[in-house]
Amino acid sequence: MSVLIIGSVSNDVLRLQKYFHRISIPNIHCFSTTEAAMNYLVDSALKDELELIVLDTKMTLSNCEEICQHIHVLKNWIDVPILLSTTYEKNITIDRVFEAGIFDFILKPFDFTHFKTRIQVALKYQREAKLRKQQESMIQKDLFVAKKFQKNALSPPLNLEQIQVDGLYVTSNTLGGDMYCWFRINDHLTAILLYDAMGHGIAASLVTMSIRSLLKGMITKLIDPVAVIQELNRQIYELFSDEDMDRFLMTAIYILLDTKNGTLHYVNAAHPSGFLFGKFGETVFLPANTPILGLFPTIQINKKTIPLSGWHRIILYTDGLLTLNEQNSIDMDFFYAYASQDNSYALQKFSQKYNLFDNDYSDDITVVSITITLKGR
Repeated sequence: MSVLIIGSVSNDVLRLQKYFHRISIPNIHCFSTTEAAMNYLVDSALKDELELIVLDTKMTLSNCEEICQHIHVLKNWIDVPILLSTTYEKNITIDRVFEAGIFDFILKPFDFTHFKTRIQVALKYQREAKLRKQQESMIQKDLFVAKKFQKNALSPPLNLEQIQVDGLYVTSNTLGGDMYCWFRINDHLTAILLYDAMGHGIAASLVTMSIRSLLKGMITKLIDPVAVIQELNRQIYELFSDEDMDRFLMTAIYILLDTKNGTLHYVNAAHPSGFLFGKFGETVFLPANTPILGLFPTIQINKKTIPLSGWHRIILYTDGLLTLNEQNSIDMDFFYAYASQDNSYALQKFSQKYNLFDNDYSDDITVVSITITLKGR
């Protein structure tokens, strides 16, 4: 543990050193100016073990601004308590230096009991703050691993002769509840699911990952949109219906593509509307037709079937995308410029236009792009 004293060599600085020795803090470094102290610390390992700074100065109304500037420089450079050793006690000036970042005062003439109490309080704060920063650092590392784990659970791009599926996932500044997955059931059937657990943070992420582990078996076995969504609702309701837990709800859109019969079957459970673009500019909406999942043990599920022929592009997204639009809404024009572009290229250009990976967002942003090319139909 080290203490830094900044002040011109004087009896006051010597007295401070003596008092620090009396409370068993012998590692003391003294500098006449703030600049000299920082220059020394840059070239030494002292910064990592420094726990306290004492700024010894005569404070007057005329030099108050200068002292505040020194405090700002120190606070921006290193996060340790700064105590001001001074004789000046006018309230207006004391308020100013507290606003600048002073932790406490050591008033002159020095009293050892007063000095010891002030130092002990400052050191206790510093140790608690240091421990808190270490804990926060560990939490951030855990969150980073959790984000990576969640991202790895996303399905990779799917490139089949007649179907291509790509996803864009932008994590929020916390863990989120978005997830997409797709499965090739057989030579003719492909299933795509996009869902969003309501809320943010660790709880939403745990819900998302718990459900994700069930999906492959559920979708490849049940296949049909009504059966899949009914089972998904049951699982969510039963997994998260404990009376001590808040109800976890989920929106989802499930699409089953049948290239043999040229059909699209879908169920939209309270999820934002999808868009189906055609080769000649025609657009079909895929609006919600089923209640939100997890609220009741059973729900009325409505499936819609749309015939397909030739080329189509489907765009699905989660509600985090709404934050990109000032009107807090999304229409087909939002995606129309990208509809004719290659799947992965369209998502890349879309993310570049809105700088998705250069900003922090309060919610996940997820977009799924599906291209269907039915030859001979």
